[in-house]
Amino acid sequence: MANRLDLLILGATGFTGKYCIPYVYKLSKTDGKNLSWGIAGRSEEKLKEVLAEMSKKVGADLSNIPIVKCDIKDDESLKKMAEKTKVVINCCGPYRFLGEPVVKACIEVGTHHVDVSGEPQYMEKMELEYNNAAKEKEVYVVSACGLDSIPTDLGIVFLEQNFKGVLNSVVTYIEAWEEGEPTPGPSVNYGTWESAVYGLAHWDELKDLRRKLYKEKLPTFEPKLKPSVIPHQPSVVEGWSLPFPGADRSVVKRTQRHFYERDNKRPIQVDTQFVVKSLLHVILMGICGAIFQILCKFEFGRKLLLNVSYLRHLKNAEKN
Repeated sequence: MANRLDLLILGATGFTGKYCIPYVYKLSKTDGKNLSWGIAGRSEEKLKEVLAEMSKKVGADLSNIPIVKCDIKDDESLKKMAEKTKVVINCCGPYRFLGEPVVKACIEVGTHHVDVSGEPQYMEKMELEYNNAAKEKEVYVVSACGLDSIPTDLGIVFLEQNFKGVLNSVVTYIEAWEEGEPTPGPSVNYGTWESAVYGLAHWDELKDLRRKLYKEKLPTFEPKLKPSVIPHQPSVVEGWSLPFPGADRSVVKRTQRHFYERDNKRPIQVDTQFVVKSLLHVILMGICGAIFQILCKFEFGRKLLLNVSYLRHLKNAEKN
């Protein structure tokens, strides 16, 4: 690995990839580091445009940052890309469709893999099918490195380390905010929206995956964490609380299972919640959520949800 880049952002021209560049640039210089890094994608021209755009944002010339051309639909191209770095930061989603070939390529050439997935089906399928191969190659495949799962997962570990007594259960709360100029109306990245549509449509896959992945159920510990009332006003934050539909609970449970199986540690129970400001928001989200869930069950509904979101995505792109 001597001549490999330290980090390589795959999918650097996308929403998440571009967002990563300033942070990777900052990380590469922090505390006297001099990490080498690059960006990868299909179009060399677009990758150069991204570097020019990000140069203005970070206030430094990034024109000499290495560019690696690769096609995510070409296995050999992916392997050649992975051979050029020690760690691939995979920003190409939805991971249900695009994640596995990158994981496979990284393991084959001995490159560590990091992604920002919030898709439990993808994460648990990768663990089921590639865990042994990754161990043999001494490769780490780390998912869920996006907005919320790391603070939730590591926050619970930190809390246990500093808790006086036996930590039985934790309830987490997440609040949303928006950086920069707000977009009128509800806004979400198109890739995240697409992942949510297909994730909910194929939610039943998790049952079969988990039966194969976890041969034995974890023992039940008392007192058992009771589900929160839906909705409710928590005492620790302002607003109304609802169950968080993301991957946080799944990620925490996998970590706690690992601690139990490796160290025989008592698993911590978790309930993940998100907070909205008013009861009106609760009602509106309930109505929208019900419509979303119904549409996701049918191919026509999924196409409708994706087309409407894509048109909004293009409209916002034109403004920017």
